[in-house]
Order: sequence, then structure tokens, then C-alpha cells
Amino acid sequence: MKRILLALALIASPALAEESKPIATQVGEAMQPAAEAYGNTMTRLVNEFFAGSKGVMGEAARANLKAQDQREREANRGIRRTMKECIKPGNVIDDDVKECMEGLRQKEW
Repeated sequence: MKRILLALALIASPALAEESKPIATQVGEAMQPAAEAYGNTMTRLVNEFFAGSKGVMGEAARANLKAQDQREREANRGIRRTMKECIKPGNVIDDDVKECMEGLRQKEW
């Protein structure tokens, strides 16, 4: 009986020794996805605001929006296909076919 209790104590000791995270840390970890979503939304709004202007700021904002759209499309990419599956009628190969092969666009032709 003593051996069983000793074995249980040895097994449970690492779990009991672990300190729980402070409440502020737990709250911060719970809020992190919402804070990231808010930050991404605000960044996009600022870029859209400046994208309508001329000059260096407008060019940079348009480039940022284009890069952000590309990242989102790649993150939500579908299955990749072969050229044979995506090629247009008449053996036409263009950007649409390339995007279809990469899984960024559905075949609609």
C-alpha cells in the first residue's frame, strides 16, 4: 500500500508542482485572437484610406493591400491541379489557368 501511494505521489508531483498562469496572462491569451483581428482590420482600413491618394503614401498603401490580398488568398488556397485540368478551351494558358493550378481560383470556363 505504501509503495502504491509513493508511486502515485511520484507520478502526480510534476502536475502538482506546475504553477498555474496568472489570471492576467490567461486573459491576455484569450484576447489575443480578437486583438490580432482588430489590428489587421485597422491596418487594412488605413491602407484603403491612403490608397485613394496620389504620391508615395498612396503607392505604398496600394502595394500593401495587394500583398495582403495575396497572403489571404494563399492562406485560403484550395487544392492544386494539373495544367490539363485547368487549361482553357483552345489550349489557352493565361493567368487564370496559372491561378487555377495553384489552387487560388476555381475553374469557371
